[in-house]
Amino acid sequence: MKIQRALSLSILLPLALVTGCATNTPVPASKPVAQVPTLTVKLDCGSCQVNPKVPSMLVDGYNAAASQAGAVVVADKQATVTIKSYVARNDAARFLAGALAGKDEIQAEVAYQDKKFAVEDYYRNAWLGIEPLAKKIGEMTFEKLK
Repeated sequence: MKIQRALSLSILLPLALVTGCATNTPVPASKPVAQVPTLTVKLDCGSCQVNPKVPSMLVDGYNAAASQAGAVVVADKQATVTIKSYVARNDAARFLAGALAGKDEIQAEVAYQDKKFAVEDYYRNAWLGIEPLAKKIGEMTFEKLK
């Protein structure tokens, strides 16, 4: 009896292993790719002097965040970021005085379809200036729009 049982197990076990390897594993359904609107930047901060690189850096931060999240930026939808307040420190003052030189700050309003929300942040240190801040504002905009 023990021999018959051992013999049947020695035949069934390899068959079970081979059968398990030969079956197709189900492919998980891919989720649809998220689509986010194209971003445009407008200025409405009165007499502020915005660094010409800031609008493009803001859009670059938005596009990079979308790409990293696997989202597609589509041209037929458009969101608008309006810079309402802008303060930038002089680079030399930022390096020499650090936090004592004040802060770099961007306050903006984002409008997309029927949604409006504020996005704002600041840096008050010696090593990060207005350009990295603009990228961060773009990333924050993506996080709220996705």
